[in-house]
Amino acid sequence: MSEENKIISDETIVDESGQTRVIESIEMLPAKKPPSTMKLFWREMRHDPFAMVGLVVFIGILLFLIIASMIIGTEAALARDLHNRLMAPSWVEGGAPGYILGTDPAGRNIFYLLVISGRNSIFLGFSISIISIIIGVVIGIVSGFYGGHVDNVVMRIVDTWMMLPSLMIMIVLISMWDTFTMTRFIFLLVAFTWMGRTRLIRSMALQQRHMDYVAASKTLGTRNVVIIFREVMPNLVSIIMANVVLTMAGSIGIETGLTLLGYGLPIDSPSLGTLINHATTPAHLQNRWWLWFPAILMVFIIMLSINFIGQAVSRAADPQQRMV
Repeated sequence: MSEENKIISDETIVDESGQTRVIESIEMLPAKKPPSTMKLFWREMRHDPFAMVGLVVFIGILLFLIIASMIIGTEAALARDLHNRLMAPSWVEGGAPGYILGTDPAGRNIFYLLVISGRNSIFLGFSISIISIIIGVVIGIVSGFYGGHVDNVVMRIVDTWMMLPSLMIMIVLISMWDTFTMTRFIFLLVAFTWMGRTRLIRSMALQQRHMDYVAASKTLGTRNVVIIFREVMPNLVSIIMANVVLTMAGSIGIETGLTLLGYGLPIDSPSLGTLINHATTPAHLQNRWWLWFPAILMVFIIMLSINFIGQAVSRAADPQQRMV
C-alpha cells in the first residue's frame, strides 16, 4: 500500500487514482509491553558500574556473614579468654597465633565478633527499613488518597512527631529500660523513622488519586480499600523499593552511632558500633587499631555499597533520571 493511500475505515482505502477499494485485512502491529519494575532496576544497574560493583560487594559480604556466623556461633564469639587479652593479630609481629584480627580487652576473638556484629547490624538495618516503610506506606497512602480532613489530621500528627528530639528521647528510654533487647531497639528506631516515609508516599498518593484509572474504578463502584491496595499501590512500588534500600543504609548508621555512644545493643548482641566504641579509649585508638578499624572499614564498605545500589534504584524509579 502506497504512503499516499488514505485509510477511510478499517477495511476500505482510497488509492492514488482516487478509486475506493476494499482490503481483506490490515496487519496490526502487536502492542509493546512496558518493561517490569525489576527489569527497569536491572537495566539501570547494568549501565552503572558503581552500582554493579556495590551489588556484588554487598551480596558477597552478606553471604559471608551469614555462612560464617552459622559456623562460628554467638557463644563462641562471646567466649572470653583472659590469658590472651589485647593480643595483636597473628600476622603482625608479636601477635597471638590463631587470632586473625587479635583480641579485645576481654580476650574475645575480634574476627568472630566482627562476623556476628556485621550480621546483627545488617539484620537491624533491614528490619528497621522494612517495618518503617510498611507503616509509612499504609498511613501515607491512606492519607493522600482520602485527602481533606483525614489528610490534615494525619499530617499534623506526623509534623508534631517529627519535631520531637528523637535522639534525646531514644537515649532517655534506653537508659530507663532495665532489660534492653534487640527487638526493643528495632521498634524504638522504627518509632522515629517512619514519618519521612509517610510524607513521601502521601505526596505520591495525592497525585495518583486524580488519575483517570482511579476515577474509572470509583465509577464502577470499586471500594476505596481495593483501589488503594490493588491499583494505587502497584504504581508506587518503584518508589517504595528505592526508599527501602536507602533507609537501610541510614538505619545502620543510626544504630552504629547510638552503640558508639554507649546506648546501643546489649553486650550479648554485639554490633559494629560495639567494636567501634573501642576507639573512644585513647590507648586503643593510638596503639590497638585492630579493635576498631576492621569494624569502621566494614561499615564504610556496606554503607557505600548500599548507597550506590540505592542511587541506581532511585534513577530507575524516576523516568526523568534514567540513564537508559
